[in-house]
Order: sequence, then C-alpha cells, then structure tokens
Amino acid sequence: MSAIAGALFVDGRSMSSDVLDAMIAAAPPRATDGATQWHAGPMGMIRFAYATTHEAAAETQPFVGASGAVALLDGRMDNREELLALLGSTADRLRDAPDGMLALAVYERFGREFVRHLVGDYALAIWEPAERRLSLFRSPLGWRPFLWTFDGQTCAFATDARTLVVGLNRPRTLNEGALAEFLAGRFVSETDTFWQDIERVPQGGAIILKDGQVSQWPWHGGTDEDWQGRSMDEHAEEFRALFDKALVATVRSNGRVTSQLSGGLDSSSIVCRATELHRAGRIDQQIGVITARFPGQPHDETPWSSAVEEHLGITAEVASSVPFSIDRAREWCASTYHLPVRPNALDTLAGVVSILNADGRRVLLTGEGGDDWLNGTLAHWPDLLRRGRWPALIAHGRQHWPDAPWAVSAAKTMVTAARPLVLPRYRRALTHPHLDWRIPKVEWLRPEWTGRVDLEDRWRQRLPRAGLHSFAQRSRYAVFKHGNRQLISESALMYAESKGVEVRHPFHDARLTRFLMGADGNHLQAKNYRKLILREAMRGTLPEMVRTRTNKAMFINHSIDAHDALMFERPPSELIPVKLGWMDGDRLADLHTPYSQWRRDGSQGPLPNKPMGPVWFAYAADMWLQQVHGL
Repeated sequence: MSAIAGALFVDGRSMSSDVLDAMIAAAPPRATDGATQWHAGPMGMIRFAYATTHEAAAETQPFVGASGAVALLDGRMDNREELLALLGSTADRLRDAPDGMLALAVYERFGREFVRHLVGDYALAIWEPAERRLSLFRSPLGWRPFLWTFDGQTCAFATDARTLVVGLNRPRTLNEGALAEFLAGRFVSETDTFWQDIERVPQGGAIILKDGQVSQWPWHGGTDEDWQGRSMDEHAEEFRALFDKALVATVRSNGRVTSQLSGGLDSSSIVCRATELHRAGRIDQQIGVITARFPGQPHDETPWSSAVEEHLGITAEVASSVPFSIDRAREWCASTYHLPVRPNALDTLAGVVSILNADGRRVLLTGEGGDDWLNGTLAHWPDLLRRGRWPALIAHGRQHWPDAPWAVSAAKTMVTAARPLVLPRYRRALTHPHLDWRIPKVEWLRPEWTGRVDLEDRWRQRLPRAGLHSFAQRSRYAVFKHGNRQLISESALMYAESKGVEVRHPFHDARLTRFLMGADGNHLQAKNYRKLILREAMRGTLPEMVRTRTNKAMFINHSIDAHDALMFERPPSELIPVKLGWMDGDRLADLHTPYSQWRRDGSQGPLPNKPMGPVWFAYAADMWLQQVHGL
C-alpha cells in the first residue's frame, strides 16, 4: 500500500523539486514509511511508501525497466506466479522483485495489453521518455483511488484530490453535475469528481497522454467464461479453487493479517477457509480475527460470530463502538478533502483500526463483495428464454412460486423472462439498475437544479465496454461500475489508511469475479435463499448455523443517532445545498422524522418505508462544502 503522485510538463520544461515538494506538502495526513520524489526531464514522480508485503519492504520506487520506462505503483499484484510464467526466461531474475517491477516487465513484453493479465488492486503510472508517453492504469474494481488533471501545459496525477488542488493550486470550481448524482444517491459517473478540472481514471480503464493529446481506454469488459448449464457441484468446486487463490494472495504480507468477522456468510467464509488453508500448510499464518458486538441491539451478531469461534477453536478480539463526532468529521474533511466517513461504517471501523494500531498490524481483510457477486438476480431469465433453455427457466421459476400450480408458475416465469426482451423500460431496469423506473423519485432535490445540470442525461452516459453479450453479464457488470459505492467507500478506506491499515477484499479478486460473471444464475439464488454457490462451497467449512443463515443485520441505529445530532445542531433549512437551491430542506426533514421516531420507540417495529440515505448525503455535502470550499 502507498500513495502516489506525479506531474509532467508537456511543453518539455524540466520538472523541479519545488513542484513536487508542494504536492507532498499538500497531501492528506497518512501513515507512511516516508515520502520520496524522483524527476528527470519533464517528468516528476512522488511515492508515499507504506510496505504491506515482503517485496514492498525492500523496494525503491519508481521502477526503471530495461527499455527505460519508469513505473510508479500503488497497490498489489495478486497473481505473481502467473506473471512470472508469462515472462519466460527473464522470470528468474524477477522472482523476488517488487510487484511494480514485475508489472513493468510484463508491460515491456506485451505493451498496453499487459493490463489484461494483472490481478490485484492497483493504480499504476508508466512514463516512457523515448515515446514521451504517460499512461495511467487502474484495476477493474477501482479500490485504489486514482485522479488526474490536465490544463494543456501540466498533466498531473495523484491518489487524492488535495494533492492536486492545493499542491498545484488548481481552480476550485465545483462540478455540480457530479454533486447532483451524489445527492440523489445515484452516483454512476465513471470519471467525474466533485471538481470541475479533476477526473478519475476509470475503473478498469486507462488514461494515455502522448504528444499533448489525451485518450481514454476502457480496456476492461465482459468475460469469455460461460458456465450456463453446468452443475452446482462443478460451480462449487471452481469457486473453492478460486476463493483459495484469492485468500492466499490477500494474506501475503510482511506482518500479521487480521480479518473482520461479523457472523455473516461472507466474513465467516474468509475466516473459516483461511484457517483451513493455514492448517493444511497453504497459508503461512493463522489470520487474526476481530469482531464487534452490540449486546441488546437488533444488529448484534454475537450468536453467529461465536459459532465461528467455537467451530475453529479460536477467540476473536472484540472492538468497541465509536460514536460519530461532528467536530472530528469536520476536521477530517478539512485535512483530507474527503467526504466524512458514514457513521455506521466509522462506528466499527474506528474500533477495529485502533486495535490493529496497538501492535502494528497493517492488513485487514473484509467480506466486502460477497453480496455484490453471490446474491444473484433474475437477470439471466431472458437469456434462458432467448436461448431456448425453457426447461431450466421453468424449473428455476418453480423455486420462486413453489406453492402455485405448475401452469401458473410457468406462466409467471415466462412473462417475467419475456418483459425485458420486448419492453424497453424493463430492459433498462435490468441492465442499468440506476435507471429502474421503480426507484423512488429524487424529490429531495430541486427539479430546476437537476434540470440545469442535466442529471437525467448524466445517468444515461456510460463508457463502452466490450464483451457484454447477455442480460446477466450486463446486469452483473454494474458491480464494477458502482460509482456510488466507490465514492462512499473511499472515505472509509482513506480513514483506515490514515491510521496505517490497508483493507483488502478477497471476494473482489479478478479471477473470482470473472468466474462469477459467467456463472449459471440458477445456482446463485432460489427465491429469497441466496448465495447458493457459496453455501455449497463452504459445506463442512462453516458451522451449519452460519452456512444456512438467511437473515442479515441492519446497522442503522448509529446513523439515525448521528442524523439526530446533525439536525439538532444545524437544521436542514441552514444547509449549504439547501441555501444554494439544490435540495429541499422540508423534504429532508420529512425523510428523517419517521426514523427518529422509530429509534425513540425502541427500534423493534418495521423500518419506515422511506430512503434515509439522502439525509446523510445532504449533511456530508454540507460539511464538505463548508470545510473544503469555505461556503
């Protein structure tokens, strides 16, 4: 793990230390093993080092290849053996090389298509002096933030916006369209930031600057794998093999690795299977386990996490709850230029990070991604209908209406499968979930403002992605492009990294996601019983009460409490987005009131049927605008 930055004078001026020093000084506070800079000719590069693997502990960046190309890496390569195999006779001298040097060697061998061979979380910059070409590559899930800006004279990149805005004294012009997407709760832009002149390198994409001209290459797309019609046993076997690879890769570390354990299927699978792999000699350490417990609260998962402990014969560390602080959130925005961390994420994350900091642990595994890839939908039904696989379609439909007569369940199944084929609005809802007409209208935003920033048009813009041929693949690919998750998650990941903890997600391993992109949808879910492949693959690995669990904890109490405190201090009518005419303060109050009442009533009844996200979006944006822009 590290942060990176750099700048290139396209007019050929020589880069100076003063420019790089200013960028280093502007960077947000983070745990580092030191910041270094390099410059030659018009190019300058910065690395904020923080070693989390044996190879990284001894590396010096940037890396210089045999061709003279220079590379800077933030992240990891999780398929080192496969990359070494690609390099043939040159692999021996690179066997112990840092990940970035290995990636650069593959680039020099295969050109820009090298990126299709990489597995891991990475942001990678490559400068080729002879070609006067700068290339920026980002992994498909985009867990390593990567931003860039170009004003016609200077092209610069960085892990975070503050390094660019403050370090290069960039204009602080707001991108109101991107802010509208965020405030609507549907941030789908693959490239925009809240800054008019700063963009993201797209997830699974590249930005290439040559001779003063910028081009964008969305290299990542669909999958050639097609597991339709194959048995559940085959799916479970393949999943286990790939999941093992993901765990072995994400446990690679120069120190102790710890995993979160909620008691849900995903985190429990990581803990249990990693323990099995260690006991079988395939992982060199027993991972640590850390959990959070909330006695008496509806979101307490102690029975399930305790079942995992008993099953494995281990004892988990218990993290305490950390309440949301308005003052600390403001300080965070001012010092990092990030949005404040959501109360329900910070509540457990802060406690976990504090425990890891106590003895210098640097790596934390999470179950993030299990819901995304394994829950399943009915998006594959139109594919089954179109391909003439009607018996498989009707059989799966029977699982959704088991109590109806066969003729009725078959008719319902055929109608459901046919609608996306003949009705455009059902087709859009399936392949672009953020365009589903059944999503509640964004009545908390002022229509005159959403019209001015062309919000509806923004939701329809997308980068072209090759290889997505089926309804199921187009629907599943939305996981990669889930901009709202990326935007919200970045603050939490940055918080962990500011305290010296790298967060890794085994379920987002590229080999595993390629398989799940092509998995048979009939094996993913049956009515409300989801994650069937995972459940079958973890048979005997998980305790049965966890493997067959169907409920899920809802961590919303701390969010409601934080919203109460925010509204008490600053009513919606006083928020900057309301005063600017972007949001309707009365609507925001109406959205929150039933949740506040539900909390006061003891949190036992059903949740209110209203979205609660807009209230947080409004207050997060207000805090960000106030601290970063001084509005």
